[in-house]
Order: sequence, then C-alpha cells, then structure tokens
Amino acid sequence: MKTFLFFTILFYSCIVQAQTNYYVSASGGNNANAGTLAKPWGTIQYGLNHMLAGDTLNVLNGTYTEKLKVPVSGITLRNYTGHAPVIDANGITSQKAIIEIVNVSTVRVKGLELKNSIMKDAQGILVDGNCQHISIQNCVLHDIHFSSNAGAAVNANTNAQGIIVYGSNATTAMTDINILNNQLYNCRLGYSEGIAVNGNVDGFVISGNLVHDLTNIGIDIIGHEGTSSNAANDQARNGIATYNIVHHCVSAYATSAGLYIDGGNNIIVEHNTSYHNGYGIEVGCENKGKTTDGIIIRDNVFYDNEICAIALGGFDYPAGSGKVINSSIRNNTCYYNDYSKSGTGELYLSYSENSVIENNIFYLSTQNRLVYAELTQPSLAFNYNIFYCVAGAASFFADWNGKSYSSFSSFVTGSATNANASFANPLFVSAGITNSDFHIGSTSPAVNAGNAAFVAASGETDMDGQGRTSGKVDCGADEYYLITAVVNAVDAGHTFSIYPNPSVDYCTIVSGTNDIRYIIVYDRAGTKIAAYVFEKELQISVQEYASGLYYIVGLDEHQLPVCTKTILVK
Repeated sequence: MKTFLFFTILFYSCIVQAQTNYYVSASGGNNANAGTLAKPWGTIQYGLNHMLAGDTLNVLNGTYTEKLKVPVSGITLRNYTGHAPVIDANGITSQKAIIEIVNVSTVRVKGLELKNSIMKDAQGILVDGNCQHISIQNCVLHDIHFSSNAGAAVNANTNAQGIIVYGSNATTAMTDINILNNQLYNCRLGYSEGIAVNGNVDGFVISGNLVHDLTNIGIDIIGHEGTSSNAANDQARNGIATYNIVHHCVSAYATSAGLYIDGGNNIIVEHNTSYHNGYGIEVGCENKGKTTDGIIIRDNVFYDNEICAIALGGFDYPAGSGKVINSSIRNNTCYYNDYSKSGTGELYLSYSENSVIENNIFYLSTQNRLVYAELTQPSLAFNYNIFYCVAGAASFFADWNGKSYSSFSSFVTGSATNANASFANPLFVSAGITNSDFHIGSTSPAVNAGNAAFVAASGETDMDGQGRTSGKVDCGADEYYLITAVVNAVDAGHTFSIYPNPSVDYCTIVSGTNDIRYIIVYDRAGTKIAAYVFEKELQISVQEYASGLYYIVGLDEHQLPVCTKTILVK
C-alpha cells in the first residue's frame, strides 16, 4: 500500500493549432458566402475543399445531410464552441464512411454527431492509407448498420464499422492515432466491430470512449488479416486502450468481446470497464501460423459478461489458429461472469505460451466455476490470485486441460497452479451487478496479497489512477489507500473555467493556456468518475451523475495536479 495519491493518464501527441477559422451553418449558410461567422458556408464538404494546412472548420448547430472526405493535411473539423451539429448520412450511398480520412496527416475531427450510415460495409469514420497524427475526439456515432433490415441475415460479407483505422500502406506505418472520448452505440455490425485498429499501425491511443449496444465486438486491435500487403508489419502494435467503458456488445451469431486483441503486438489494456458483453476481453490469434505477442491486461474490471471475463489463447492451435505468447493478466477484478451459464466461468484458456495470470480477483457466480482450460498453456505462471464463491471452497469447480476439480484445494494441487493464492471474500465496498463498487477496504484479504516480486511499470496505476506499489501489491483492480482524498491542487496560473455551473446535462471546460493536458472528475468521496485528454476545451456529459458536488482536477504534461475546481450537478 501507499498513503499518497498519484495520478497518471496517457501521453497524447498534440496536433498543430489552427491559423484561420472558417464556419458552416445549416441554417442561413451559403457556399457563395465568405465562410466567416457572420457569413458562413452552407455545406461542410464545401468548407473542407477550401481548407489549407492549419485551418479550422467550425460547424454550427443543425443537421447536415452529407458524407465527407478530408482532402488536405493539417486541418481541424469540429463543432463550433457550444454547438452540437449532426451529420445525418441517411440515404447517401456514394461512399461507405460518413467521414473519410485517407492518405492525409495531422487531422483532427472533434465534437460531431454522426449517424445513419446504412449500407453494406457502412462506416462512421474511416482512417486509411498513409496517415499520421490523427485525432477523433468527443464525437458521438450511432446507427451505423450493414442493412436497413434489422432482421437481415448475417454472414462474413455483411459488415459495418463505427470507427475503423486501416494501416494499409505496405511500407509506412500509421503513427500517433488517437481515438479519444467518443461515444458509439446502437450499431448492427454484422461480422465487424465498433472501434478497430487494423494492420500497419505503430503507436495509437484508444481512451475514454463509451461503447455500447452493438451487435458484435466493442473495441478490436487486429493483425495478420492482410490489411497491409507486407506481412512483416501487418500488425497493430505499440498501442494503449485505457479508461474505456464497453457494455452490451453481444452477438447472436458469435461470442463478441467487449475488448479484443487479435494479432496485435505490444499492447497495453488498462483501466477499462467491460460488462454485459460476450467476453469481457479476449486475447487471441485467429490466423494460423501467426502470433499475438506482448499483450498486457491490467487494472481493469470485468463483470456480468455472457461467457467469461477473460479469454486467452489461440482457439485451435496449431491446426486452425495462431497462438498467444509473452502476455500478462495482472491486477484485474472479475465478478459474476458467464451469465449464460455456459460452464466457462471467469476464465477461458486455450493455447498460450509464457504468459502470466496473477494478482487478480476472481469472484465466481452461483455456478461456482472458475475456468475452462484446453489445449495446454506451456510456461503459464498462474498464481497469487484471490478466488471466492459464496457457496464456499468445497463447491469451487474448474475444468483444467482435460481434468475436472470440484474443490479449491483439489484444483490447486491437481493443476499445480496458485500455490500462493487464497480463497477469501475480497470484501468489495458493494458487490453486485447493479450499483456495484469494486473498491476494497482496509480489511480486505486482497490487500498486500499479490506477488511480493511484483515491480510496477513506470507510471502504472490502479483503476482510479492511484500509484501501484512494487512488492506487496494488492490483488484486483483497486489498490487500497490509507488516504484517498481529492487533490487540493494549488492554482499556479494553470486555471480553467467551467460552464454552466451548476449543470444539468452537459458542461464545458475551457482553459486559455496549453498547460493543462488532462482532466479527471472525482466525486466528493474521492472516487474517480471519468478521465479525459484535454486541449483547451472539453465538453462532458453529466447526465448520468447523481446530483451533488464534484471535483474537476487538471493535470499538467507531467501528469501532476495543478488546479482543482468544483461543479454542482443538479
């Protein structure tokens, strides 16, 4: 344990600031105008076609019936401050994506609502080719469907995607791709996924997104699909997925993970919450003869998923799939998964090599099942976990590589794993599928129960952004702190303003400087509610917040708190 509060959020590569602002208005705008705020243009595409590097196109309130292509590098397409424009692509089939970003760089799309791309291979936002320094931020995407018929048959040729990044260039990798603080929902995806990074992409961040109510995978990081014609670099790699909330992504025709790593390399998945999906998370490798390598799953919460919390391995290695190697699953909290009673429990393990599963909490459902393991897992380090089921250790059940164990002690002995694990109630603040709180208290047996040889990675934090302790780390996603208070940061000129305050549905945070890089929202008890990347202005929804006082904490580029303000939510 530690007794101080430490903050970290991911580094985000800043995009060049605008030099000239132009404006578009759905009401009163005209493409014969000058594009000023007083005389705005009438269509977004016209405005984009007249942008130069460094320009910003501000979109005012209204509904725009368009699909768009970004024709030039170095521009920003965004909502005008305080406005919520809608791009409605209903009936437009001239291109698949509502917004295409192809072979351009240093492009930011911010604060737009995109809806009704309905056609085979429909897309919300497409990023493809040789693209660098792309940001998709604070957008809302919904009703992206492969067919207008909600009952249409689904097969490998019926696909739709919310946000898709295709690293298709054979020689030049996409870099600095940022998908931040968006919401994606209500999409019929067929055999595809909500947010995906695929192919020759080297360096990306997927952070702060709310993804829900999809008919397939929520967030997918992919390799080995032939997206890049050069097999040597056909992997999404060196990326981070963090602070995302993914729920109700359930497929009727396959097991769809909230988060899925399929063929990726050197990926960190941390601080996410994944519930009521097919799997909470899957780390696999679908393509025969290929590998998924170096995946780190840490400090996440997985609960109430259909089949299990975590699936790890090549499902049919070596005959029909690749394999997963050198990956770790540490300090996650898994609660009451396998609601379909498939018999899997919390874990599904297929073929992996040299992987680690430790310092986790597995709180089993009323099935009392921990794991279904098959195909073997050479050099698996499975230890230092907390296990619990209400029925007791004698009712604990596990299927382990062809053998069944009907008690916790027989599983530990028979599987030759978890010699340093414990069977104990982790004493969550509030266990349950609804109104749950998976923090632990001072008397939890999860405190200091992790591997004493644990070494926290640089900047590694628990689910609240509090520093992890090297050595006797706590098990689960929460590191218990003796003092867990909201930072009373001294305002040293790094200030920001919040309006409206009090707020009912949305509030906007504005800073006049570049000193504040991240925003964290805390309730009065010091529990982190949300985290955002910040660039001078940010609109956040408080519609789901309970009425009361909240703290808005600004962090600088070193991830240190520099300013705290309060907001009243009514």
